[in-house]
Amino acid sequence: MEKNPLSDGAKSSAEMHKFIISSYFIAIIVYLTFSLHYFVTGLGGTPLLSITLVPMAYVLWVLKFFVAGKLPYPRLGLKLNHAIAGVCIAMCIFSLIYMRVEFDALIYDRTGFFNTPDKIVGAMMLGLVLEYARREHPILFYLILFLMIYSVYGRFFPGLLGHPGVSWTRAITSSSIEITLGLFGTYAQIGVGVVAAFFIFLGIAQGFGVQESIIKTFVGILGKHTTLIPQTAVVTSMAIATCSGSGAANAAITGQYTIPLMKRAGFPPLYAGAVEASASLGGLLMPPVMAIAGFLMADFLGVSYFEVIARAYGPALIFFGIISLSVYLFTARFLRGRGSGSNSELDSLIERFSKTDVVNTAIFFAFIGVLIILMGVLWFEASRAALNIAIGLLITGSVFRIYSHPGTTWDKIKEWGRCFRRALLAFADVTAPLILLLAMLGVMVNLFVVSGWMIKLMALLATVGEFHIVALIGVGFAIGIFLGLGIPPSACYILSAVVVIPPMTRMGINPWIAHFFLFFVAVISEYSPPTSLVAAVASRISGASFMKTMMVTLQISTPFFFLTFAIFNWDILLLKPGLAQLAALGALMIGCLTAAAAIHGSLFEEKRHDLPARFLVLLVALFILYYPRGILSALALIPAVVLIVLVIRRTEKTAVSS
Repeated sequence: MEKNPLSDGAKSSAEMHKFIISSYFIAIIVYLTFSLHYFVTGLGGTPLLSITLVPMAYVLWVLKFFVAGKLPYPRLGLKLNHAIAGVCIAMCIFSLIYMRVEFDALIYDRTGFFNTPDKIVGAMMLGLVLEYARREHPILFYLILFLMIYSVYGRFFPGLLGHPGVSWTRAITSSSIEITLGLFGTYAQIGVGVVAAFFIFLGIAQGFGVQESIIKTFVGILGKHTTLIPQTAVVTSMAIATCSGSGAANAAITGQYTIPLMKRAGFPPLYAGAVEASASLGGLLMPPVMAIAGFLMADFLGVSYFEVIARAYGPALIFFGIISLSVYLFTARFLRGRGSGSNSELDSLIERFSKTDVVNTAIFFAFIGVLIILMGVLWFEASRAALNIAIGLLITGSVFRIYSHPGTTWDKIKEWGRCFRRALLAFADVTAPLILLLAMLGVMVNLFVVSGWMIKLMALLATVGEFHIVALIGVGFAIGIFLGLGIPPSACYILSAVVVIPPMTRMGINPWIAHFFLFFVAVISEYSPPTSLVAAVASRISGASFMKTMMVTLQISTPFFFLTFAIFNWDILLLKPGLAQLAALGALMIGCLTAAAAIHGSLFEEKRHDLPARFLVLLVALFILYYPRGILSALALIPAVVLIVLVIRRTEKTAVSS
């Protein structure tokens, strides 16, 4: 009988797929081994770790395509894709080994005078990361190309933009092989040396089903009442935000539960998607991950990471308070005449949570509490504290999973193996893209510095600030929003901070206020038109229009704009953690909730009466938020609370159904 060549081809392809999957897990273990070795010993420091793990992150990114059953270049066919991937991986491994062997010479002996092999290795890694940028972040890719051309040919640019220019060799080596800058510089080092420890904790939480348990528990508790069903999106997003660090990831994790529940309870797909998207934005704000901006902020300011998150909890809680009230007012409008009490039919729509889910939820928040104690009381370094709670969660989750899983001992071991495998995959999925993104940002910032353009832009902004400090704040806001049109929030924060912070601090703005202002602007850019990744994810799950989902998300989240500028008046929220901070938190919470009530609530059925009344409520909010702190601001809190309650009651009775 003749052999079937198609059968042989399919068998060969299946064997190759198994080989790639095995290679992927080996690469994850190698990556994790280097990380754990550094976290435990600290040997070599973050520069050595960076030159090791940035190439490994690229290897993971390449292999992930094939593991997921996709091709990096679909038009080229399977064999050619395998060949290209093999060459890229070989280049990464060669670069990794070369730079580790030549590490001391690169730093101490040949800095600024690199030999030919150094330049080749630098060009290879820069080219690979640029290819990653081209595929995953095209706007960043074109911006880097422009900056490289600008750095070399600056003499051809007019006026303020002109400069003598640098050589192509200098542009490439400073962006790559100079380990203190570019690909392997500060940002990549923060990623591999600090952020990755938190992502180990995140991976374990995902792998052992802790995140799923959190969602089931809160949805099961709140989802039995129609009025509270949309609040499940707020509460679950707030819980998952403590370990996601991403609005889009938050929407993907919680939205798969909350959006179908809202739709099946009778809420329109557009409403369900927008509610989830607006709540998921808290994934960017909530400590301890904070879209990795908190780690970068700590490095900018030269402080411990705990000092950042101690200040960041206040704004995050205010944000979720704003979203919760806004969503409730939206819900009250929608449910007018439908009833809002308990609905027995909803019981069949809600996936029941078990004792296991409750225990997993309690374990997770207990370890978040331990993390705060380790960093805030015992003064552990952020990476060491995160590693400790990751190990603790792994041990606790393993014991509980083995104990609670039914079946024989072998069944329990196999279940643990599946959980551990999922944890490894979750860690790799979130870590590799982040490290490559930070490497790209290092290249961009380096090109800003090498060309001298940053100094000129800072001088220009300082001139604007001399005209009026409000103008400087406005320019900073505009720069952040503009950058956020096409780049992730973390990238938007870094680039705007590098450019805008120095002029702000020279004009007398406290660095804490300046950094948090630009961080809030970066968060706003995530849901402002014309692009919004979190709205894209939510609309994909809900089936509603992306543009409409984005616009309603913006509408729900509008009161957060008030907080963004209010911190200049209520700077005590960010300057002095403690009782004074709690007082500012309370005042700002009431002020922002009053603004949310004015924007989303309803007082009268007729618009000619309703709009002026709500405008008066908004004036009370503006007075609290922006009038200089004092006895009048404190007294205004009393009528503000009364107005919030009044608006809620009147909205439940008089708002027009949407």
